[in-house]
Amino acid sequence: MQSPWIRDAAKACCSGCCPNPFPGLPQSHSATSETPITAAEAFRYKFEVSTVATLYPNFNFTNHESLPSFEEAFSYFNKVYPQYSQTDEADKIRAHEYYHLSITNHVYLDYIGHGLFSYSQLENQCPGSPVTSSSLESPFFDVSYKSVSLKSQLLYCGEESEFQSSMRKRIMAFMNISEADYNFIFTANQSAAFKLVAESYPFQYSRNLVTVYDHQSEAVEVMIERSKNRGANAISASFSWPNLEIQTDKLRKRISKRKKKGLFVFPLQSRVTGSRYSYTWMSLARENGWHLLLDASALGAKDMDTLGLSLFS
Repeated sequence: MQSPWIRDAAKACCSGCCPNPFPGLPQSHSATSETPITAAEAFRYKFEVSTVATLYPNFNFTNHESLPSFEEAFSYFNKVYPQYSQTDEADKIRAHEYYHLSITNHVYLDYIGHGLFSYSQLENQCPGSPVTSSSLESPFFDVSYKSVSLKSQLLYCGEESEFQSSMRKRIMAFMNISEADYNFIFTANQSAAFKLVAESYPFQYSRNLVTVYDHQSEAVEVMIERSKNRGANAISASFSWPNLEIQTDKLRKRISKRKKKGLFVFPLQSRVTGSRYSYTWMSLARENGWHLLLDASALGAKDMDTLGLSLFS
């Protein structure tokens, strides 16, 4: 049950008298706003109102000195949300399997959807010499940074380290592709790779850019923007709603009837529906004089060996 002042604050917010009584709820998402509130924002708002009303229903904090201590606030929080104590299982897993993060004072930031290897996995890599606390004082992994222009590296084949050469050969062998047919460039992410293509492709001669994506992608937007700046005519494939199938007739006309060809950007599968697209689109584009950019970023690591680049050049 909400306390009276919470209910009054909510009413004031709905009346527009109070600009933003709950910082977690954006001002643009008040009751009088035409912008719809997403489910996540609605749940967050409900959580904040419930928490404030239940933790300290009869208090009015006027400054930072009136705020309770962390220990006191955390104790109240556990009483309001008793299930929160169950999350200590995650703390136990971190303490047991990933305590090397605490030893080395590291924080792991996951931004590509891959899991971090555990301490036991790290120890199994060196079966003859067990990993000890002293050996973990130095970072157990590092980032290889190379301050060079990717475009110049692609065009003029810049020097690579022994580690990069070893990784490149291992990946190409895993994907069953030959160094005689392919060049291999390491980039930070998909956006960097697409930006490199947009800045390297000769749009002054082949001005068209056709992309086949059923969702918004930051990497694709970066490529389109850079391509337009270099004079490209960017075109996107159309999709039918709600099944998000490619409108084949329109795409086939765009590929086959344009006099000046260009770059055809084709993903192997949809990130929205998960459906795989047919390789015949690449065959059709090549038969009509287009260059191909095959986007395989939606595939998992276990699927890369089935990509078939050795069969489809």
